[in-house]
Amino acid sequence: MEIMTRLAKEHRVIMLDYHYTWKDVLKNKFTPKSQVLGKKSRSRKIKTENGLVEVYNAMPVLPVNWINNAAIFRLAMFFNAWFISLSIKKILKTVDRNNTVLVNAFNPIYGYFTRKYWGEIERTYYCYDEISGTEWASKWGAEYESKYIDHCDRIITTSEQLKQKFIGKHANVSCVKNGVNLSIFRSESSELTKNYKVGYVGAIDQRVDLDLLAQTAKALTSLTFEMLGPVKVELPENLPENIIFRGSVPQKELPESIQLWDACIIPFVKTELTKAIYPLKINEYMAMGKPVITTDFSDLSDFDPLIYIAENTEDFVHGLKKEIQANNRLKVQMRKHFAQQNSWEARANEFEKQI
Repeated sequence: MEIMTRLAKEHRVIMLDYHYTWKDVLKNKFTPKSQVLGKKSRSRKIKTENGLVEVYNAMPVLPVNWINNAAIFRLAMFFNAWFISLSIKKILKTVDRNNTVLVNAFNPIYGYFTRKYWGEIERTYYCYDEISGTEWASKWGAEYESKYIDHCDRIITTSEQLKQKFIGKHANVSCVKNGVNLSIFRSESSELTKNYKVGYVGAIDQRVDLDLLAQTAKALTSLTFEMLGPVKVELPENLPENIIFRGSVPQKELPESIQLWDACIIPFVKTELTKAIYPLKINEYMAMGKPVITTDFSDLSDFDPLIYIAENTEDFVHGLKKEIQANNRLKVQMRKHFAQQNSWEARANEFEKQI
């Protein structure tokens, strides 16, 4: 979304929105039901700070993630692709096909089944996660990702680990890493905080090492650990009282909380899923000038030595104490300067060159 809105400054950008299912229509309060059901126009223009984005909603599709049988899954997707093709045809009537690039943003299943409806338009597969580790595509994602890339002109990933996955499988693979929104994540202050608070921003899901978090909080009882984001897993009983789960916070309000923290943490487990992550939040933390302590869940050499990368729980505790105590104004400025080189504007320019 960040790259898309920035490309809208100089290009016409059309977004075919998430394919809402009938289950979403009935149970998801965030579903734009009027557009999806056709009570209002399924196409609209959204004004962003960078430019206009044209958004199309398809009619509701069948929920398919639960299906285990391959033949039934293919049949259901055949119907879903036809439903979506009605919106695709409307979009294609408004564009010059010879001067249009289709970017499939990490939805290779629908990319594969709708491929014939897009015709010969140039295709880019934008992969920003390890699909086999996702909840929504764990059954069929890897299979159809492998099939879909054969129909793409290029692949762009957000991490070197993901890039390596496609090397040898496709001739045109590049990496454009995640950036930071400097209009939101910025701090004019170089003052050092001593609020005895550290924090994390993001979903509390299977990626978060709750045991490491608990052990760290027990070892550092003078600190309060604030966790900002939706809780998507069952929390263990008897977590230390100095861990506070505050729930989701609007993005524009995050800097206010981060500014009060003495340090920021990324306590991720080390798995095949997290190995492929280029963490968005590191640049956001650093843009605020904050020390960052993280586990060694992925290749984070881009950020070394500006962050502390811990190998285990004991090292995480040590790193957190060390980084808070050793923080100074020079380090604050170095972190901010580094993050400024990784703005979404810079990433959008890289992305544009690739396509």
